[in-house]
Amino acid sequence: MKSSRRSLLALKLISDALAILLSWLLAGYLRFFIIPGGVRASFTMFLQVSILVVSYTLFFISRNGLYIEDLEHSWRKETNKLMISAFEGFLLLVITLYFVFIQKVSRLAIGLHFILLVIFLVTERTIISSYIMSCYRKGKYNRRILLVGYGENLQNYERALHSKSILGINLAGQFDGQGIAIGGARQLEAESLRIAVEQTKPDLVVISYPGSEYEKQQAMVAQGLDLLNEKVVLIPSLPESYIGTQISDFRWIPMFTLNAADIGAFQRIAKRLFDIVTCSIGITLISPILLLLAVLVKLSSPGPVIYKQKRVTRDEKIFTMYKFRSMRNDIAEGTAHWTEENDPRVTRIGKFLRKTSLDELPQLFNVIGGSMSLIGPRPERPELVEQFNSEIPGYRMRHRVKAGISGWAQVNGWRGNTSLERRIEFDLFYIRNWSMLFDLKIVLYTFFRGFVNENAY
Repeated sequence: MKSSRRSLLALKLISDALAILLSWLLAGYLRFFIIPGGVRASFTMFLQVSILVVSYTLFFISRNGLYIEDLEHSWRKETNKLMISAFEGFLLLVITLYFVFIQKVSRLAIGLHFILLVIFLVTERTIISSYIMSCYRKGKYNRRILLVGYGENLQNYERALHSKSILGINLAGQFDGQGIAIGGARQLEAESLRIAVEQTKPDLVVISYPGSEYEKQQAMVAQGLDLLNEKVVLIPSLPESYIGTQISDFRWIPMFTLNAADIGAFQRIAKRLFDIVTCSIGITLISPILLLLAVLVKLSSPGPVIYKQKRVTRDEKIFTMYKFRSMRNDIAEGTAHWTEENDPRVTRIGKFLRKTSLDELPQLFNVIGGSMSLIGPRPERPELVEQFNSEIPGYRMRHRVKAGISGWAQVNGWRGNTSLERRIEFDLFYIRNWSMLFDLKIVLYTFFRGFVNENAY
């Protein structure tokens, strides 16, 4: 590890330790000196446990990858991992104190410590992240990246490095580009990858070739494995929709799982509870609005208030999805295709409902019934699913979770008659990175930018 990386690691480690220790000491001070009923003599034993508290929490922070630096910093992911680490450390501490220590430690003090620990860790890491970002802007701690190879994947990677959320990056150059320059990267002439690395001294080496150049790629990977002080990554020549991002080994045989994107059993239970509670409260609160919209739909044109349509959800199961009817009843059914702008089938109230996505509100009952989730990939009609399965690689993977009323693709503008490939990429990103905080984020985004959309006709 280079000196700049070591200094950043030391900064995080020392700051985390101080935040943990401060939260423990402050919790003890509040319990034994401020809150009535505290026995001050117990504070001495409380201090002795502090080494255990710091060690446990630092272990879980490290175990959850919070000392590994990513190119793109995500405050949400870091906060989520910090909360998990704090809870794991807290749980192990409680078990240790219960089974090992004869003298009991105040439960109130331990509870206060957990609350303060989360607050202090998140605050401390936020301050450190701001400091590192400011250093990047000043050219300090910059990470040097060496591109090896050529092709569309490497071009996309180079463009992604220049996004607004990526700071502190310098391109050291491009090696073995075969005359195909990637962005503004300097072309390197060297006899081997090791020599190119010695010339440029990168922190990260990124290798990628077109699928037709498999042998050349393998030869370069072999050279990359010979590097000791630089991190080497390989961008596979595969569509993103194929990749579940899981690498494992079976008896020393490396395996790359293409469709590992999934949500675990425990997470599914938590997500289901979240759906039931949230939608039950939501239906109760907006019941007057539901009644008003039902009356307006009934008065708009002859036909039922609720439009029922077959859609596909998790495991490609077909279910009946509910919507407020927004089309004339005599032509609401027909060939499967998306509604177009100024579609003559749409009623006047239906146009308003579609533009504001209020026609989707009856799907709250689908969520209560279990056929849908509040957040997830939007469901399609069975005949369209059959078509897309044969035309679009990886489309089937979005059915690993229940269909949702709103989703990550929709709040980012990929709805209606927009790119299916991009929609799948966002859906799979959601599945791979699911968390309760992520669902809450999408719920908030739905209110601010998901209801009214220029692609909703």
